[in-house]
Amino acid sequence: MTRVATQLCAWALVGLLMPAVAATAEELTIRWAPIPATPQEGYFDDDTPGGKLLFAGGYGAGKTMTLVGKALKLSAINAPLPGIFTVPDFGHVIDTIIPTLEDRDPDTGDAWFLEPDQFHYHQTHHILTWVGGGPIHFASGEDPRSIKGPNFAFGLVDEPGIQPYAAWRNTVNRVRNVRATLRQVAAAGTPEGLGWLMDQFGEDERADYHVYTMATQENSELLRFVPDYIKQVMENATEAELASYLGGKFTNLTGALAYPTFDRDTHWRTGVAIDASLPLRVAFDFNVDPMACVIGQQAPGPFGPEARVVDAVVLYASTVMETCAEIAKRYPAWAPGLVIYGDATGKARSTVSLKSNYDIIRELLAPIGPLTMKVPTANPPVTRRLNSVNTMLKNALGQIRLVIRKTEPSRICTTRELIRSLQQTVKKSGTDDIEKKAGETVTHAGEALGYWIDAEFPAGRPVVKAGSTRVEWLL
Repeated sequence: MTRVATQLCAWALVGLLMPAVAATAEELTIRWAPIPATPQEGYFDDDTPGGKLLFAGGYGAGKTMTLVGKALKLSAINAPLPGIFTVPDFGHVIDTIIPTLEDRDPDTGDAWFLEPDQFHYHQTHHILTWVGGGPIHFASGEDPRSIKGPNFAFGLVDEPGIQPYAAWRNTVNRVRNVRATLRQVAAAGTPEGLGWLMDQFGEDERADYHVYTMATQENSELLRFVPDYIKQVMENATEAELASYLGGKFTNLTGALAYPTFDRDTHWRTGVAIDASLPLRVAFDFNVDPMACVIGQQAPGPFGPEARVVDAVVLYASTVMETCAEIAKRYPAWAPGLVIYGDATGKARSTVSLKSNYDIIRELLAPIGPLTMKVPTANPPVTRRLNSVNTMLKNALGQIRLVIRKTEPSRICTTRELIRSLQQTVKKSGTDDIEKKAGETVTHAGEALGYWIDAEFPAGRPVVKAGSTRVEWLL
């Protein structure tokens, strides 16, 4: 366990005495305190009502001790009301949480948090009672549907990055006790990849979502006892892993990025306007959950024709008919017309409706304006499609010919799902194919974009002209 500050904590707890605990509340003093002037202190002291807090730290940043300290604080403030503490699995309580509660100051031998007779953990019911506050109910992220119980006053989540989003969502939804003094949900962990945790706590600021990022190097107490700890981690990690495991930053750890030339700050821009004199380029990726459609335009740019994404429609548990209805709602009439791109498999007719996806698209979008279909008889290779998008995002000369419209607030921007797709889509290990796991939702908007870009700006060998003779690239 990571050691933190050694001074007496300013919050001596006097609360409800639980029947299962022998000690008296008046005797209880918590000796642990966060390291002053660090993100750890900011996280612990944050008393924002209704706040969702994340303490993101590398290995050895003191995440578990900080979360346990936060748990006892919220439990004391809200006593005698119960709280919920979601962990990756119930074994985590025995292996990690309980030992942290009993951990001791190596200098004095005193308990940082609690003596064994000051708390009791019921292993069958998964409830912790202690002398200073209300009961804490543990829940397992292995089965998010089981996260239920009374209305809780506060919530904790340990290592949220390795738990499913549903575990976080269900925990947050249970924190709704109207009698709570400080209703809050606090999480702590190492950012694991670019998944849902980044979506919730990433670049976009939200008034009630606060992130406190602490590098391992800031944990002076750890380095006092294990001065070569940083070197140990560095010897067994890649550069990307170090950003997460030492810096506590959101970093791709799942594989090679499918769109490595994409940069959120560079390509997602305000000021990308819709030109009413140009056709809309509408590209589809057919999938039930979600259905994805990217809408853009082509216009001259400083380095040649540009692709400008101006909108996107990404609907979950949806159909091509619902997607077309949304497009027609946003663009009821468009005189320059629409150019349609997409997955070639959408030409197949259903045995139920006898209509292909593109038959439905023609029928529902034709009233908007003239339609031009640019759907291939077969899909281009994935490698070429990815190369086409990456080259438009940024070629070897540093030229950018693909930009994406951003509107504020960015959390509800219609192109946000495309940004998520370009950031998080990765390749299968050892291949140039896209990694698609069962139930994933992130790849589809990027693939819709790829059908358009590959049709109009295909990556390939350069062709030059010498007089009237066509000279191809010589290998």
